[in-house]
Amino acid sequence: MTLYHFFSLLKNHKLPLLVAITLMVVESLVSLSVPWFAGKFSESILEGKTIFNLSYIQIALIWLSLFVVQALLRFLSTYKVNFIGAKMLTELSCRLYDHIQLLPVKYFSNTKKGETLALLSNDVTIISYFLSGVLTGLVPASLILLGALILMASINITITLIIMLMVPAFFVVLKLLGRGIRPISENLVQRQADSMAIASENLSIIKLVKAFSREKNESNRFKANAHEIQKLRKKQLKIQAILSPAIQLLVSTGVLIVVVVSAMHYQSGDLTMPDLITLLMYGMLFARPMSALANLYGQTQQALGASNRLNKIFSATPESSCHSHEVIPDNGIQTNDDLSGVISFKNVDFSYEQSEQLLVNVNIDIQQNQTIIILGPNGTGKSTLLHLLVRFIEPTSGQISIGGKPLSNFNLSELRRNIGLVSQDIALCSGTVADNIAFGYPQASFDEIEGSAKKAGAHQFISELENGYQTQVGENGVLLSGGQRQRISFARALMTDPAILLLDEPTSMIDNEARTDFKHRFNEVLKNKTVIMVSHEQSLADIADQVFIMKDHQLMPRTNTKS
Repeated sequence: MTLYHFFSLLKNHKLPLLVAITLMVVESLVSLSVPWFAGKFSESILEGKTIFNLSYIQIALIWLSLFVVQALLRFLSTYKVNFIGAKMLTELSCRLYDHIQLLPVKYFSNTKKGETLALLSNDVTIISYFLSGVLTGLVPASLILLGALILMASINITITLIIMLMVPAFFVVLKLLGRGIRPISENLVQRQADSMAIASENLSIIKLVKAFSREKNESNRFKANAHEIQKLRKKQLKIQAILSPAIQLLVSTGVLIVVVVSAMHYQSGDLTMPDLITLLMYGMLFARPMSALANLYGQTQQALGASNRLNKIFSATPESSCHSHEVIPDNGIQTNDDLSGVISFKNVDFSYEQSEQLLVNVNIDIQQNQTIIILGPNGTGKSTLLHLLVRFIEPTSGQISIGGKPLSNFNLSELRRNIGLVSQDIALCSGTVADNIAFGYPQASFDEIEGSAKKAGAHQFISELENGYQTQVGENGVLLSGGQRQRISFARALMTDPAILLLDEPTSMIDNEARTDFKHRFNEVLKNKTVIMVSHEQSLADIADQVFIMKDHQLMPRTNTKS
């Protein structure tokens, strides 16, 4: 995939782009007429000739009017092109963000957050500016080049041929000097993404950094990457710095040759002074688009680098059946009405790496409205079982089904909407306590939010907060304790009234009193739900219908009776 695949963005802005290009073309035509009027003005001054019976004062006023029209047209075209670029930036950013959200959890596990943020902030800007600003500017630039050459040729063909011979030399120099820009640009973008990744990671674990006095180490790591960026920028700027004066030197040399040849023609009588003035002004006008083309190569290479990175993420396969608003065809895909009955794992294996099995031959049947608990040490795959059920990951082999129907038959959004997950790694969004409880059900009333908090045993501590349910929790709940975050996470899962509830270490962050309270209210709160709980807490075993032990990556039943 190449930059060409992003040209589809232009299709959505055909009319505005056509208007902008028309304005630029008209402005180019006005620019081409200015040297002609300069020549006629010179004729009226030096030779007393008139055009359309106009005096030189009138010609000067028309000339001035052209400057005003030219400035107005440039303002309108520049504004329109920049606004189109802003709309394209919004469109591409939203499209990329939507695609990123649909990618499987595995992508986020393997990709630094900073790299993804760099795509959203840097690369989409480069592409949008290139498509809207750089490419559209080629139309008037080409028109001025062609128009200036034709009008110069009408005055003196010899001088025009000299100027035309400069064009191949221009592109040869451009190619030689600019060929090193692309690899530097790609490397620079990657380093900038690394820099954002380092900053993002450190800010998210700032307490850990401070607790172990790692500020200097992390600062050195950031500085090392920043200095690498500086070195790359130095190389890039050196090439760009050489490119611009080299082109200027080439153009200036050409202009000087034109001036000398023009002077010779003037002395021989083949060229009049007004023609000489007109010709030189067209030569200067000719240099303007040539100067713009000097930057085109570098901008193209930068855009190609950004497009390669964006294409790489766009080519990543999203999760199937992701959209909660999609129309589900009549092809056997199940709805939430089918999310009941027996949950069954049949000969399920799973591994992150082919050489290392995490789950081996898991076989388990969980009846509707039954509570099971899975006990075992860290790293044996307890949480992985829960992630398999919500299809964050897929089994290496075997099948998982609900009500006798494979998970793949359920619409993914419907499946997750009816399975409540209280993860061990608690994630809260920046906002109020109420916002977080209603995260999966934003239309909830306050009474519903409060009711869910009471079921989760969170109402009391929330009421004691300074602003109650309107208390800000900070980024990822940093303003709350671990136990408070865990209770809010539990309330959030209950808010959607899921048929199946998955609890990953639900009491790991709460004290003994709260743990006892959790056990007492468990049966009442979670009746009529199928509950799968993984925990280290042996004491929780007495609230389960079945207890399983995860050992050596296998699941084995343990006799248990509810007390």
